[in-house]
Amino acid sequence: MNEPLAITRVDIRQVWPGEARDFTPWMGDHCDVLGEHLGIGELTIEATEVPIPGGRALDVLAVDADGARWAIENQYGVGDHDHFTRGLAYAVALECRALIIVAEDHRSEFIAVADEWNRYSEAYGHDGIRVFLAVIEAWRIGDSAPGFRFRLLAGPNEWKVAARSSAAKSVAQVERNDANLGFWSQLLPKLNSTSSLFRSITPRTGSYVSIANGPFKHQIWVKADSCHVQLRIESGDAEENDGLFEEIESNRAAIEERFGDSLAWNKSENHRSCIVRYDVPASSGWKTSQEERLPGMDKVVAAMIRFHEALDPVLSELS
Repeated sequence: MNEPLAITRVDIRQVWPGEARDFTPWMGDHCDVLGEHLGIGELTIEATEVPIPGGRALDVLAVDADGARWAIENQYGVGDHDHFTRGLAYAVALECRALIIVAEDHRSEFIAVADEWNRYSEAYGHDGIRVFLAVIEAWRIGDSAPGFRFRLLAGPNEWKVAARSSAAKSVAQVERNDANLGFWSQLLPKLNSTSSLFRSITPRTGSYVSIANGPFKHQIWVKADSCHVQLRIESGDAEENDGLFEEIESNRAAIEERFGDSLAWNKSENHRSCIVRYDVPASSGWKTSQEERLPGMDKVVAAMIRFHEALDPVLSELS
């Protein structure tokens, strides 16, 4: 009889060696997983390293399915008062619905403060800012690559009991996940029959698929009734990131001529993430019926291949 594989805890620094360089960008890419693990619904990244008056920056800014903003602060070690108070200040400045602080652990006194804060916040209805304290953990089964999970230690009662973690919300999220899985199960084989770009990617329940080459990430995003393709430039250093973006944008005319259409160029000062984006006309989304998806998917596949080919000469030189 085979012995059961051992499950061992992994130091998160073995998975993400640098907090700012590795962990924060990863958090931004996994907002959807954070929302799923905490039972708070869909979250999508809006930006990382968002500048705040006073010279500081919020780690991650996300939006939920209603378009409301969520402030996310992450740190190594045990959650401290600095991240707690700064996180609240950022959430107020950016008019966020909630603050999530992700750390390796949280002290009991901060859990008590978060619970008390949420009790008062709920009295303000939708105008109150909720606070969530979450733990990030990494685990390994046998010799496998490390996996991860988020655990919620403190959050408002309305999420625990009724509103956004209600059965109806859970059913809606399951349906959305199933729809995304069905969409990627159709689109990826079509793309992979034409290009090898995304052949390492398997269908998933999230809103996007991504491949990386150093700081450059080619992504396909699916929404309810459309898709967009984008290049996300994320070096881990704001100054370096801006320099890469500016170098690419200096070739804008040639890139757009090769692509055959205009692109959206979004340089966010002092952010770790800059975007070159194309909204695919007449594309299909996860709400589009399976019978009607195929023509729109063909447009997404063609756009992604053209997009990659248009940018590749410049990115190859920078890589």
